[in-house]
Amino acid sequence: MKSVKTLQAELRALIEQGTTTGGTRTVRALRMHAGGQSHADQVAENLVQQAIASGLPLSTSVVETDPLKGGNTAELVARVTLHAPFVFKLDRTTEKLAAEGEMMRKVRNNSKLSERFRQAWPVIYAIHDKAPYAYLMEYFPREDGWTSLEDRLYPPVGTPAASTSEATRLTNATLDVLFDGYVQSVQTRALPNIVVDYVGRINERLSKVAAKDARFASRRLRINGDLFEPWQHYVDLLGKHTDFLMKITPQFTTVAHGDPNPGNILMRTGVTGIEVKLIDPKEWETGDYLFDIAKLTHFVQGTGPIEKPASGVAVKADYSEQDGVDELSYQFDPPPFTPSIVDSCLERVQQFASAHKDIHWQARYELAMASNLLGLPPGRLEKGRPDAALILYGEGLRWLKQFCDRLRASHVPAPAPVTADVTLSVEPESLAKARERVRQDTPNVTETTDRRGFQVLHWQPSRANAANKPVELSLEHEARLSASSESILAHIKQQLAASHAMPTGNVLLPGNTRFAHLTVRHQQRDKGSQSVDHYWDLAMADHAAHLIPRMMSMRERVQTSSFMTWTADEKARALNLELPLVAYEHSGVIARLEFNWIDNLDTTFAELREAGASASTDNPLLLAARIMDIREGDPAGWIPLIEHTTYREKYHITDNDSDLFHLNVDHVVAQSLKSGRIATYTDIDVAPAVLVDDGVLDTLVAFSQSLENAYGLVPVRATKAWRDAYLTGELPLGEKK
Repeated sequence: MKSVKTLQAELRALIEQGTTTGGTRTVRALRMHAGGQSHADQVAENLVQQAIASGLPLSTSVVETDPLKGGNTAELVARVTLHAPFVFKLDRTTEKLAAEGEMMRKVRNNSKLSERFRQAWPVIYAIHDKAPYAYLMEYFPREDGWTSLEDRLYPPVGTPAASTSEATRLTNATLDVLFDGYVQSVQTRALPNIVVDYVGRINERLSKVAAKDARFASRRLRINGDLFEPWQHYVDLLGKHTDFLMKITPQFTTVAHGDPNPGNILMRTGVTGIEVKLIDPKEWETGDYLFDIAKLTHFVQGTGPIEKPASGVAVKADYSEQDGVDELSYQFDPPPFTPSIVDSCLERVQQFASAHKDIHWQARYELAMASNLLGLPPGRLEKGRPDAALILYGEGLRWLKQFCDRLRASHVPAPAPVTADVTLSVEPESLAKARERVRQDTPNVTETTDRRGFQVLHWQPSRANAANKPVELSLEHEARLSASSESILAHIKQQLAASHAMPTGNVLLPGNTRFAHLTVRHQQRDKGSQSVDHYWDLAMADHAAHLIPRMMSMRERVQTSSFMTWTADEKARALNLELPLVAYEHSGVIARLEFNWIDNLDTTFAELREAGASASTDNPLLLAARIMDIREGDPAGWIPLIEHTTYREKYHITDNDSDLFHLNVDHVVAQSLKSGRIATYTDIDVAPAVLVDDGVLDTLVAFSQSLENAYGLVPVRATKAWRDAYLTGELPLGEKK
């Protein structure tokens, strides 16, 4: 009983200290003393009774107390040593502290979780769930071999740092434990709230730090030479697109630690392997597993090397104003093991996400990184670390901008309801009707396939051309995809280049068994643009009658290249008219009809004005007008609206040395011919190189979905002309929904 009374008295002293000295987080070593407040006695007695019932060994009366420092958020954290040491946490006002202890107790006692995962959590000996809030927790002494992952990765200056192989081994041991818990705790009854947990955290923390230091105010900022919008601009953008946030939300929750940064991961290496302990969690219990992973990766990519540089030389930030724009510059050097750790984490995420159909994990990961990094500056300022606060702010803004770039790319508004096909029919109904109308109104139509495998209708034009080309109407299928950020585009381009003459399963789509046998081949091309085109539209004031907002386009090729098969001269140019596309549901694949012919554009327009409504004709514009109700209605007729320049990187996806798909990376420069405004974007298009039947169409859909999932690509269900007009501001305001 002596040890019980000794422990109770010591806890009483700690409680008195924590509740009467203003709540310091670090307390000096305390000695026993007589007396004390009755409430402190009651709390101490309650905690000791719980601890004894939980199996805390009390075989000796020796009691020592030491302060514990680090990243703890409780007001008082001290180690109390009896026969076995334990940690005592106390906070006068924060109820979350008791909830944190209860969360650890529930996880450790959850029989549905694996023994390995449960044993990774400390024993909670006692909890006091009323003010002052407190709990007693198992302690893992350094003298017993326990060290944090943080100390192993970022040891004191002069101590050898972990090698890449050792750092990766330690990380994988941590991931083994974490994903063990995630796999066994997937629940679909509730979803994570990323609007609150991610965006709300960003807004709250940045508002707080901006109120303390004007350098964090929402204003345009150039970071290491790159210009960023005011942070409120990005937060407002997220607030306007909660539908996108809901779209990327996983359809499940898992157990979540909430803060598994390397300082909260304890490790001990023994003969049987690496033991892992997870301490100091958030009180959430469940949430988005990706937030956990970002807690780990944001630390190794930012916090660790910024605050614990291997050189021992403090990392500095330079903040100044240049030409009316605030400038933030800094440099830090992550250890060599950093890419390997991040790759290990994301590889494990990809496996888990694939197994649980979390197809938008890449997007959410960017937001999780931004949320974690931008949540740190207030605390760093409070601790007197302004340089670290500024650098973490800069790194967080980079991730936030990257996510917002993705949002913009994937959230381009649809110009009009796009016809969807749920049956995966090779010739969707609307396109079949259009082709039949052409057969009825055009003399001597023949049916064939072109060199790409597309089904085409051919007929001879009434005006011959120097190239002796027929008029054609082609039924085309392709996947239209876009990279949602510059980093994603750079990554897939790098992987494509590295895949040349290799099976797709090696680099482009590793682990994908369905397409592993296909080979990627890069086609070398001459330098320069592939083509320069003008998109024309009606000049009338009635925007609803315009072609581009209705997902049609009238294109004149003004400059060609050796890559193109349709060439002409100044009098008669290669013309193209695209009818509204049909999108195959749940994929980036579309089907469309497009006319190709060579003619004088003025003559083509004149025939539209003069021709009858039902007379036989070979003019594609007149045929399209009958199918889609195109009427000039304005003496000005037609105007050139957009100049569209394409630079193409071309890849062949082959099966047994025969082309199956062509994959084009098209870099587009669009310029408004009215305002002069310029916009650029890049598309990734995949089209069959063989005749499309049900099997080829199914394969195209599956291949494009594999690319989407592997690289975070997004479908593009719009014509090139529509995207050009949207990005250069030439769409009517009513179309920018």
